[in-house]
Order: sequence, then structure tokens, then C-alpha cells
Amino acid sequence: MLSTLEQKLTALLAEQLGARAHLDVSRGHAPAPTAGRGTVVVALTAASTGTAFERERFAFNGAQSRRVLPVSFRATLECSMNPSDASEPALLSARSLLLDDVSLIGHGLARSDVYDGSAFAIAAPDPGFRVAAFGLENATVSAQVAPDSGLLTARLAYAGNGEIWPPNVEQAQGQISAIESTLVPLPLAATVASKVLRAGQSTTLEASSLPGTRLATLTPPARGALRLAVSVVSDVSPAERGVIPSGGAGSETGVRLIDVANPVTLFDYRAPAQVAHNRVEYVAVHLATPDGLRGVLLGTVALQLVAG
Repeated sequence: MLSTLEQKLTALLAEQLGARAHLDVSRGHAPAPTAGRGTVVVALTAASTGTAFERERFAFNGAQSRRVLPVSFRATLECSMNPSDASEPALLSARSLLLDDVSLIGHGLARSDVYDGSAFAIAAPDPGFRVAAFGLENATVSAQVAPDSGLLTARLAYAGNGEIWPPNVEQAQGQISAIESTLVPLPLAATVASKVLRAGQSTTLEASSLPGTRLATLTPPARGALRLAVSVVSDVSPAERGVIPSGGAGSETGVRLIDVANPVTLFDYRAPAQVAHNRVEYVAVHLATPDGLRGVLLGTVALQLVAG
């Protein structure tokens, strides 16, 4: 992942500086250059992400998917030049070479394919990273030789962003073999017998009719009941909310599955056993998925709970 990215950046730079006979391009570390020679050391020095893994952060490859981590990263290019000797002409010559090295690096890595990340693509079918953007942040060049090493140095700082993932770790995705549409005017028309309730009281809700069945299996063709997924939404904890006693339990906590009926679908709401203060609860009506989850929100009904 990041290691392969660092290798690719090093390879891009080595290719760019191939005509600079005095230079050696290395990854991560290099010994000090000998007299008259220079080095460029490439290293990824930081990485961060603004978000943790999210359910939505997936990349798809046909029927396969992988979870990816969005990252911002920084890379530094440390340039060193060792003058051939300590004379003034040698120092000036070395500095000229160093400045030209920095210029060629900056120009070479400002190509559009580097900027948009496409130059970082490698031949491996699953590289473990993708670069979306890469560019120069700043560059600094020393004015004097370093007293401890006798080298002239420069530093280029780059920033990029993209995604990383473990290579060859994918999971199969289901395939859509058929699509069936259900036409529903939104919001779903729904009425309630009593909109104001006290603790423990019940009321009946009436939802307008929907098509009564949906495609259940393609082979052999079979249809099943169309269901609503109904739940109670409130600012209090689930234990303090009202409940939907009608229907059967859904796959999510607090969700009840109601078979659609004609001409209307009826289901009950029961207020909680205790109501400490006046508040509003909402009955949310979703189209149920075949596996008993909440699908598309069709509408809501507000109920006023009165304390006492």
C-alpha cells in the first residue's frame, strides 16, 4: 500500500532524472554522496484520514468490492550535493547543479498525469492504492554548506490524497437479476383515529393501499406479500417509546412488518406505560425490503403524548 506508493514515486523521479549523471535517486535512505555527486532521497513522511472506515467507503470491480481508506499523505524529497572540493568555484558549481536538480524535479512532477494521480498506476492488477491528486507544497534550498557534513542541501515537500486498501482482499457482491417498480404517491396518505393519547392508550392508523404483492423469486417465478416496515421515532430511549403491536418483528430492533391490505392497511400504535411530560412521537412508515429491513421512507404520522 503506502510502501508500494513510495516505490512508485521513487521510480517516477528516477526516470525523470535519468539524464542527470551526477545524481543517485534512492528510497528512504542513502549514504552521503561522494565528492562531485548528489543524491535525492524519496520518503513518505506523513499520512492522515479525515474519516474512519465507513459503510459507504467501498470500491467496486465488477461483482467484487473492497473496503478502502481515504488518505492524505505527504512526501519529502531530500536533495544533497557534495562539492568536488572546498574551493569557491567548486561550491558555485555544486550549488548550480543543486538548483537545476530542484528545478527539474519540480517541473517533472508538475505534469498533468502526476497531478491527477494517473502516473502512479502500476502494472499489478490490485496495487493496494490509488492516487487522486499530487502536487508540490514548497521547496527550500540551503544557502551554505552544512557545517557538519559539508553538503549543500534542498528539500521539496509534496502533498497528495487518494485511497489505500490491502491488496487481493475482496468480497463478492450480489447481482441484480430483476427489477420491479412500485408506484407510490409520496408522502403516503395515512390517517390516525386519535392523534392525542395518554399513557397506555392505543389508536389505529390507516395507510392508503399499495400493490399487494412483489416479485419474490425469479426462477421459478413467484410473488410474495408486499409489506410495510413501521417503527416509532422519538427523542426518548427505545424503552420509553410507544410501540407498534401489530404485525411481526422485522430484522431491525423496534421495526414491525405489516402485510399490505386492500383497500387500506390498518395497524395499531400503543402509547408507553408512562409519559413524564408532553411530547410528540412519530410513526415512520417504510417500504419493507425482502429481508425485513426498512427500505424507502413512505411517510410519517405525528402523535401527541400527554403527561398524566
